[in-house]
Amino acid sequence: MTDTPESPSQDARGNGGTGLKSDRVSGLVLLALAGWIIWLNREFPVGTLADPGPGYVPLLLAVGLGAIGLLVALFGGDSEPLRDIRWTEARRALVILIACGVLTFALERIGYRLSVFAFLVFFLGVIERKKPLPMLLVATGFSLVSFYVVADLLGVPLPRGPWGF
Repeated sequence: MTDTPESPSQDARGNGGTGLKSDRVSGLVLLALAGWIIWLNREFPVGTLADPGPGYVPLLLAVGLGAIGLLVALFGGDSEPLRDIRWTEARRALVILIACGVLTFALERIGYRLSVFAFLVFFLGVIERKKPLPMLLVATGFSLVSFYVVADLLGVPLPRGPWGF
């Protein structure tokens, strides 16, 4: 009997191409996140379309996220298997996640503007290694303009810190 070429359903190792695909896992994670948000949202009144309650928009967003996750999980499958993905940026992602956590704790203690400025200096200067002048201009501008728009124009209270800034 002669050797036959690999069938399209087999991968390079001769496996049947089975295994979890990264996009399907992503879709299932989104679906689980949406379910968790819906479960947390049960404490808030949803209201009606004419008179929405505080749980209305989070519920809509969670249902939309769940629908997208379900579509990705059902119709995904063209990506590489999860076991073949190399996590080359995992360390960088972990540093960014830790920086976001530090920002969360710093907001109440030193205020929005200083916290966001420090975060952007760290993110743009240390992680992204941008030039100092543009980095400082972006960090200063974003922290001041975003505070003005959200706190002053929209009236959303943001933490000012112990120095009133």
